[in-house]
Amino acid sequence: MKKSKLFAVTIFAVILMVSLGLGLSLQAQESKESKSHDPRVLAGAARVAMLEAVLTATKEAPGVVTNAELEKEKSQLIYSFDILPSAQSQKLTEVHIDALTGKVLSKEEEKLSRGEEEEQEQEASEEAKEAKEKKVAATTKESKEAGKAKEANAVKEAEEEKEEAAGEEEEQNLGELVSAVKINFAQAIKTALADSPGFVLSAELEKENGKIIYSFDILPSPQAREINEIQVDVTTGQIVAREKEEIK
Repeated sequence: MKKSKLFAVTIFAVILMVSLGLGLSLQAQESKESKSHDPRVLAGAARVAMLEAVLTATKEAPGVVTNAELEKEKSQLIYSFDILPSAQSQKLTEVHIDALTGKVLSKEEEKLSRGEEEEQEQEASEEAKEAKEKKVAATTKESKEAGKAKEANAVKEAEEEKEEAAGEEEEQNLGELVSAVKINFAQAIKTALADSPGFVLSAELEKENGKIIYSFDILPSPQAREINEIQVDVTTGQIVAREKEEIK
């Protein structure tokens, strides 16, 4: 009986040790993966700045940069650039630059299915409009029955929907954004870095608050706890906004 109990205790101890070992191993792996995506780690490992990388990328694929990012892909640190040759182009070129050597790793073309996107957007807009009309009708009926409290709530919801609709109206397709660009990507980087020195992690061509901009995420220093977002107007080349975002 004693031997049986001792054997059971031994088995339990072994299982417990194995479980703890696996738990610690998983935690170590998760910690390693988390660190590999930490912008401070990526910036510290890069030997080539985005300004240098984009000059190589646009030489390989001339056009307007719509998106840029320092990232790790298949254990390799790269800069990924999306470039649209012209506002009328139906193909987007993705260029990968080695962040250690500055050499071109790959170049791929991706067809833009604008017709399908516009059709989907139109269908979504019609569905949203129909849902809104039904909601307004139901809310109006409820407000009459329930009184001023319900009516006030309906007004608030209508205002929120109006704000959402205004935000949707600001969205433009890639060609329309590109056609507004008057300064090149390299110039915009220089402007952003002159205002906020550091390491450029990513950038995006987008429309915000009625202005078409290049939005840059900049790491001020290797130990920084925040990333500076600098927005440069693509028409005037002027800085239009500055924001900070905590690194999580």
